[in-house]
Amino acid sequence: MTIIYLFRRPLLLLALVALCGGAFAQSTYDYNSEPNRFWIDLNAGIGGTKSFDESTIPFAYGGFLDVEQVGVTDEWKRCHLQLLGTRYKTNYFKVDGSNSAYSVKLEFLYSCLNPSVKRWHFWTGASTNNILEWKQLEDLQNAALTVSLFHELSAEERVECDFAYDKADATHPWLTAFVHLSLPLYTVASRPDFAYVVDNMNNVFDALFGANTLVAKFLPGCTTDLGFNLNLRNGNRIGLSYTWDYLTTGKKGYYRYDNAYHTVKLSFMFKIH
Repeated sequence: MTIIYLFRRPLLLLALVALCGGAFAQSTYDYNSEPNRFWIDLNAGIGGTKSFDESTIPFAYGGFLDVEQVGVTDEWKRCHLQLLGTRYKTNYFKVDGSNSAYSVKLEFLYSCLNPSVKRWHFWTGASTNNILEWKQLEDLQNAALTVSLFHELSAEERVECDFAYDKADATHPWLTAFVHLSLPLYTVASRPDFAYVVDNMNNVFDALFGANTLVAKFLPGCTTDLGFNLNLRNGNRIGLSYTWDYLTTGKKGYYRYDNAYHTVKLSFMFKIH
């Protein structure tokens, strides 16, 4: 109920983001002493999805979901930069069909707390995400194939807490718990505006996008990520997390689109610098 309350109060959300600026503290810490760290990210997960897409089918349906991700992470001084490509594949239960979604997300975070502060780390920043969704529903002859495109600009907040410090090395935490919130400020989507027949494969682009329309929405959803990382001595990390990813275009007729992913994910970060 608290999350729903916040979503209904956009000004309150913006105020909370603004308050994060107060965490930026002046200090005499030598940031040049922080080494540049670079990882290769490999992640995989399974879960479920719940969808409602009125341009293709008039009832909600769900399915089994698997996720693969590959990317890179770079951290230097107080900055964090991550480029992550994701593939979602859903096999539906109620209808004979599947859905594949591909996204490329670029995220930049800035550490708001002095690095000398132990245990707690607070990051804030922004990201851009581009998604291509390819949906095949063989049972629906008049909507067997639809393609949608989404572009998001999001505010990012992340809190980390280190614990299980090594007894021999009090500066090395073996475990880090984290909460990551991604709040899309707006999305622009190219969506089918009605169920249609793909009957002109001589012009593939027109067949796939000719019946699409543009839809824009502010605060179209939310992504939350809860989990922890195991921090190895060599700088590699192994993580386990639960992700809830929700996106909507609103509740207006054929334009209505709601999709929620629930994923348990295992992640590997291989440090190469």
